[in-house]
Amino acid sequence: MGYFVTAHVTRTAPDVARLKLLPPGLAWAVYRDEDVPAWYLDTFKAGRKQQWPFTSTPLTRDFPLDLPDDLGALTRVHAALQSARLSNGFKRVFLNANLFISKILQRPVCSFYCDDDSLDFACVSDNGVLQRLRCECGDLEIVYENGRVTIQPLQLEVDEDEGDLTDFNQLHDPDAGVAVMERNKEQSTLLHFVAGSELAAFLEIPTAPLGLGSFDGLEKMPLKIVSSDGPAADPQ
Repeated sequence: MGYFVTAHVTRTAPDVARLKLLPPGLAWAVYRDEDVPAWYLDTFKAGRKQQWPFTSTPLTRDFPLDLPDDLGALTRVHAALQSARLSNGFKRVFLNANLFISKILQRPVCSFYCDDDSLDFACVSDNGVLQRLRCECGDLEIVYENGRVTIQPLQLEVDEDEGDLTDFNQLHDPDAGVAVMERNKEQSTLLHFVAGSELAAFLEIPTAPLGLGSFDGLEKMPLKIVSSDGPAADPQ
């Protein structure tokens, strides 16, 4: 299964009928965690046999690439990340998928996308409105909350030449919703650190489920209750 994990998570059972509003190119399955109050939506390409759940990502044609107009501050930050060749960790299509899913389900949704290399992204939206986003892009941590973006330069475990560190001070403009902090926070070396922390906080539990943060992977598969192909088990 590897160390790449992605899912869309709700704290209450989703209205399955609303999932029919997902793009027709996506198939889906809903799983219920038997140990914590969490339901996991897994999406994958329709017509493709899926070997493992929670390992497929939406394609650009499934959701828009550009962010909504009300996320202008994030769009400016993403443009700067692109110029610095650090934008791979900022997943715009995945964020748009999260916004769409929370809107059709009409409830908070936490979506995450992470691996054992450079991807560590999580976002939470409620009824189509972004509440929080957090991701790592190189030596920067990007956090969106309450309509504002905070760029936190990170202290790396291996000393870098100052000229190799990313300088985004030119983006500092609190009036425009972007703040660049001092480089005074250490970068975590833990697996899936951002995704695991954000999901645990969303579910209000001490440790993230779905094997996040563990090189052993998923120890107990959640119960598959329904999919775009039909019911899979008695959800009770």
